[in-house]
Amino acid sequence: MPSPDSPDKHPASVLQHYRRRVPRTPAPLAPVGSPDYRRVFDAGSAPYLLLSPDFTIVAVNDAYLRATATTRDVIVGRNIFDVFPDNPNDPEANGVANLRASLMRVRLSGEADTMAVQKYDIPIPGMPGGFEQRHWSPVNTPVLDERGQLTHIIHRVEDVTAVVQARAQSVRMESELLAQSQQMRDTRQFADLFQQAPTFMAMLSGPRHQVDLLNQGFLRLTGHRDVVGRSVAECFAGASGRAYVALLDEVYRSGRPLAASSALYAVQAIPDGAVEQRYIDFVFQPIRTPDGDVRGIFVEGVDVTDRVLANGRRDALIRLTDALRDLRTSEDIAFTAARILGETLGASRVGYGTFDQRSGALQVERDWTAPGVATLAGTLNLAEFGDYVEDMRLGRIVVVNDVTRDARTAAGADVLRGHHAGAFVNIPLTEQGRLMSILFVSSAGPREWLQEDCALMREVAERARTATERLSSMLALRDSEAKFRTIADAMPQMVWSTLPDGYHDYYNQQWYEYTGMPEGSTDGTEWNGMFHPDDQARAWEAWRRSLASGETYEIQYRLRHRSGEYRWVLGRALPIRNESGQIVRWMGTCTDIHTQKLAEDALREAAQRKDEFLAMLAHELRNPLAPISTAAQLLKVRHGDEKIRVMASDIIVRQVRHMTALVDDLLDVSRVTRGLVELDMATLDLKQVVNAAVEQALPLIETRRHALEVRTSPNRAHVRGDRTRLVQVIANVLNNAAKYTPAGGRIVLSLDVGDGQARLAVADNGNGIDPALLPDIFDLFIQGERNPDRAQGGLGLGLALVRSITLLHGGTVTAHSDGSGRGSTFTITLPLAEGPALSADLPGGQAPAAAATRQLRVMIVDDNPDAASTLAALLQARGHSVTVAEDAEMALYEPTLESTEAFILDIGLPGMDGYTLARHLRGRPATSKALMIALTGYGQPADRVLSGAAGFDHHFVKPVDTAVLAQVLDGPR
Repeated sequence: MPSPDSPDKHPASVLQHYRRRVPRTPAPLAPVGSPDYRRVFDAGSAPYLLLSPDFTIVAVNDAYLRATATTRDVIVGRNIFDVFPDNPNDPEANGVANLRASLMRVRLSGEADTMAVQKYDIPIPGMPGGFEQRHWSPVNTPVLDERGQLTHIIHRVEDVTAVVQARAQSVRMESELLAQSQQMRDTRQFADLFQQAPTFMAMLSGPRHQVDLLNQGFLRLTGHRDVVGRSVAECFAGASGRAYVALLDEVYRSGRPLAASSALYAVQAIPDGAVEQRYIDFVFQPIRTPDGDVRGIFVEGVDVTDRVLANGRRDALIRLTDALRDLRTSEDIAFTAARILGETLGASRVGYGTFDQRSGALQVERDWTAPGVATLAGTLNLAEFGDYVEDMRLGRIVVVNDVTRDARTAAGADVLRGHHAGAFVNIPLTEQGRLMSILFVSSAGPREWLQEDCALMREVAERARTATERLSSMLALRDSEAKFRTIADAMPQMVWSTLPDGYHDYYNQQWYEYTGMPEGSTDGTEWNGMFHPDDQARAWEAWRRSLASGETYEIQYRLRHRSGEYRWVLGRALPIRNESGQIVRWMGTCTDIHTQKLAEDALREAAQRKDEFLAMLAHELRNPLAPISTAAQLLKVRHGDEKIRVMASDIIVRQVRHMTALVDDLLDVSRVTRGLVELDMATLDLKQVVNAAVEQALPLIETRRHALEVRTSPNRAHVRGDRTRLVQVIANVLNNAAKYTPAGGRIVLSLDVGDGQARLAVADNGNGIDPALLPDIFDLFIQGERNPDRAQGGLGLGLALVRSITLLHGGTVTAHSDGSGRGSTFTITLPLAEGPALSADLPGGQAPAAAATRQLRVMIVDDNPDAASTLAALLQARGHSVTVAEDAEMALYEPTLESTEAFILDIGLPGMDGYTLARHLRGRPATSKALMIALTGYGQPADRVLSGAAGFDHHFVKPVDTAVLAQVLDGPR
């Protein structure tokens, strides 16, 4: 029968012993008492494999070779799972996984493991990709040495394929017998189900559609008439029958099934009874012979009248709600409610009447009638129609299904039928126990009014009354609103008002003057379209919340001004309540706060820029301070070493020069922005200025391995300006291009002359500028999006100085970029000057420390060579073994990585930052327990939280206190 990683290797001598081939000539007989275990192994009738602890086959007996159709030279020396893989054609194959799990249990426990019968197919010799289905009963037994250590595993199997297949055949036979028995029972049950099914069903045969079989449901549909053996045309006379036959003919002819939903048909459910209109869902399904010819039709259907009517009643209420929203007179409300109710119920007449308490008469202004039915508008004496007025005075609904048979209306039946009222329902509408009005619904002939019909009438009456009361409230407020409008129009604010449900029905004159919209165009819900698209959903949500809770509505949003500009507005609204606490109106105002909002945003942005600038200033100052501090302390430690003294001095000079440049930039921008700078104006050759600027920027450009191309116009390019300041402007733009272009980039400086102007452009193929940042790129402290990689450096002052100095020279500066990663171009334009033009740079510790209490293998990863080298020298002086890497990639490929005991990592590394590098090191087994120290210019609380989350043990801010660092390295781990 057919590996864990990193297995224990068995002795080579054992492998050699079990890999020997069986001699072709008989071996001499072994002495008595010393059996040849190899012969015993081979002679066994049960298939055996001998496996090493890593599951390599070291021996196999002949029985196993026969069982698996393999040869000894092919399988011995190979891993068992390589020789016997899972069948790739069987998606459910799990033999390899089960066997591996058993062998692992043996190896871990040192005890035998008996497996359940496994389906484990074996490859067919000579047939690539072919597998033979086999079933095995395996046992795996450990072989232990005298120390109890596992040396081998005996894998014994028994081929039980025949037994499994015989058992499966038996199960299949039993299943077939059970299925046949079940089929017989199902046939009997089908007949019962066919007859008892809630739907109506029938089997029709032949082109005449003869009824061969039908169930009880179909009998109810035909009034329980005997129709078996008769054609459909004989069973169903009239127009409906002819329609049925036409449909059946089409199905029989075409062989295509036919279905209909909510079809209206005349049904005689009671023998010799009335014919009713019912809604039916049905299917006509062709029945075919074995040759595919249509021999009959199976009919199935269900009466869905109740569902259709329920949906109609529901839709009626929805239509009523939508219609009432826009009606503005009580007469329109009453008629619309009557029309919708009459159309839904199929009534002959629906109307409202006002009841006169003294005379008992009903005054009808207008009623809805079906076609051909005359109106009853006018005064009606209810006593002429029957004896039911007292019931309505008591608030009872009057339901009459047949005016001739109902005792209350029998005397006036002729009069009622003359008004197309063979049946009717009257819904009394009372106020404080008094009958005030009546909703009446009539049917031309007798009708069984359903409870659902009456419930719909009550709901429509209630909704119409509510709408009428709301309208009355509106009319009552109209006079007072006239005075209110006069006052509101005099206010400087925009004032608006809504109904209790939030319907906007008033705006003062200030609203229309501000928005420029025609009067009435923003009524209802149209006001939301005046908001900025980004604010509409938020304003709607806040308004709905106030309407639901009654809380004050207050929100700031952008409203479209008549100029087309979106301006910030403060919207507020308060609910107006009546004596009982109900909201009767909402009053609101809109106040233009655009100027205030912009000022707040400007202050907020300035504060944010200030915070970012201070954080970046702290970072930029800490970076040079770190190597200065370390170099100074190194001088104390190695004061007698001339080479170390010179190196430390050079570091201090370079870093102090860098700090001086930062401070000079701060002072310079302050003088320029306050107008305190004095320009030494002269006529200059701009080409010479460009050369001087290139000379200043060249070291940075060469350090980052950029290709610089300078193109100058052959034309004269003289300008009036301060040479030092113009060199500063051009050098700043070049340095900016070098910083924000990845190493190995391309920078093009071009100078063109024309139209009385000199245009100098610096283009690069670097990071580009985000469109959102482009408008503010020349503002103070503005830089591209920051990340822990501070390779660009700087304080965001260079471009601000460029713009200020260029403006002082009467020129302009612009920036262009197609977006992030697509490079950028800065263009400086200066006016040309008449007359001839006029015809350099600075050269480029800690207290002596005792030896460390223990010497560690330390790796420093920092892209600042000065900081890294000085710290390395200091740690080496204390006896530590130190390796330096400039970035994460170099650190991860360092040969001494896995033996390193402590890592000192800068956070702001190029490429992979220090946080990510720390997580990588924590994830490696060899370095997961190493001491991890963050040494960085980032010292905010959030930075310390991030370093802790990345796996750092300590977080030091540059320049580090080397005494504290030494304590950490010497301390317990």
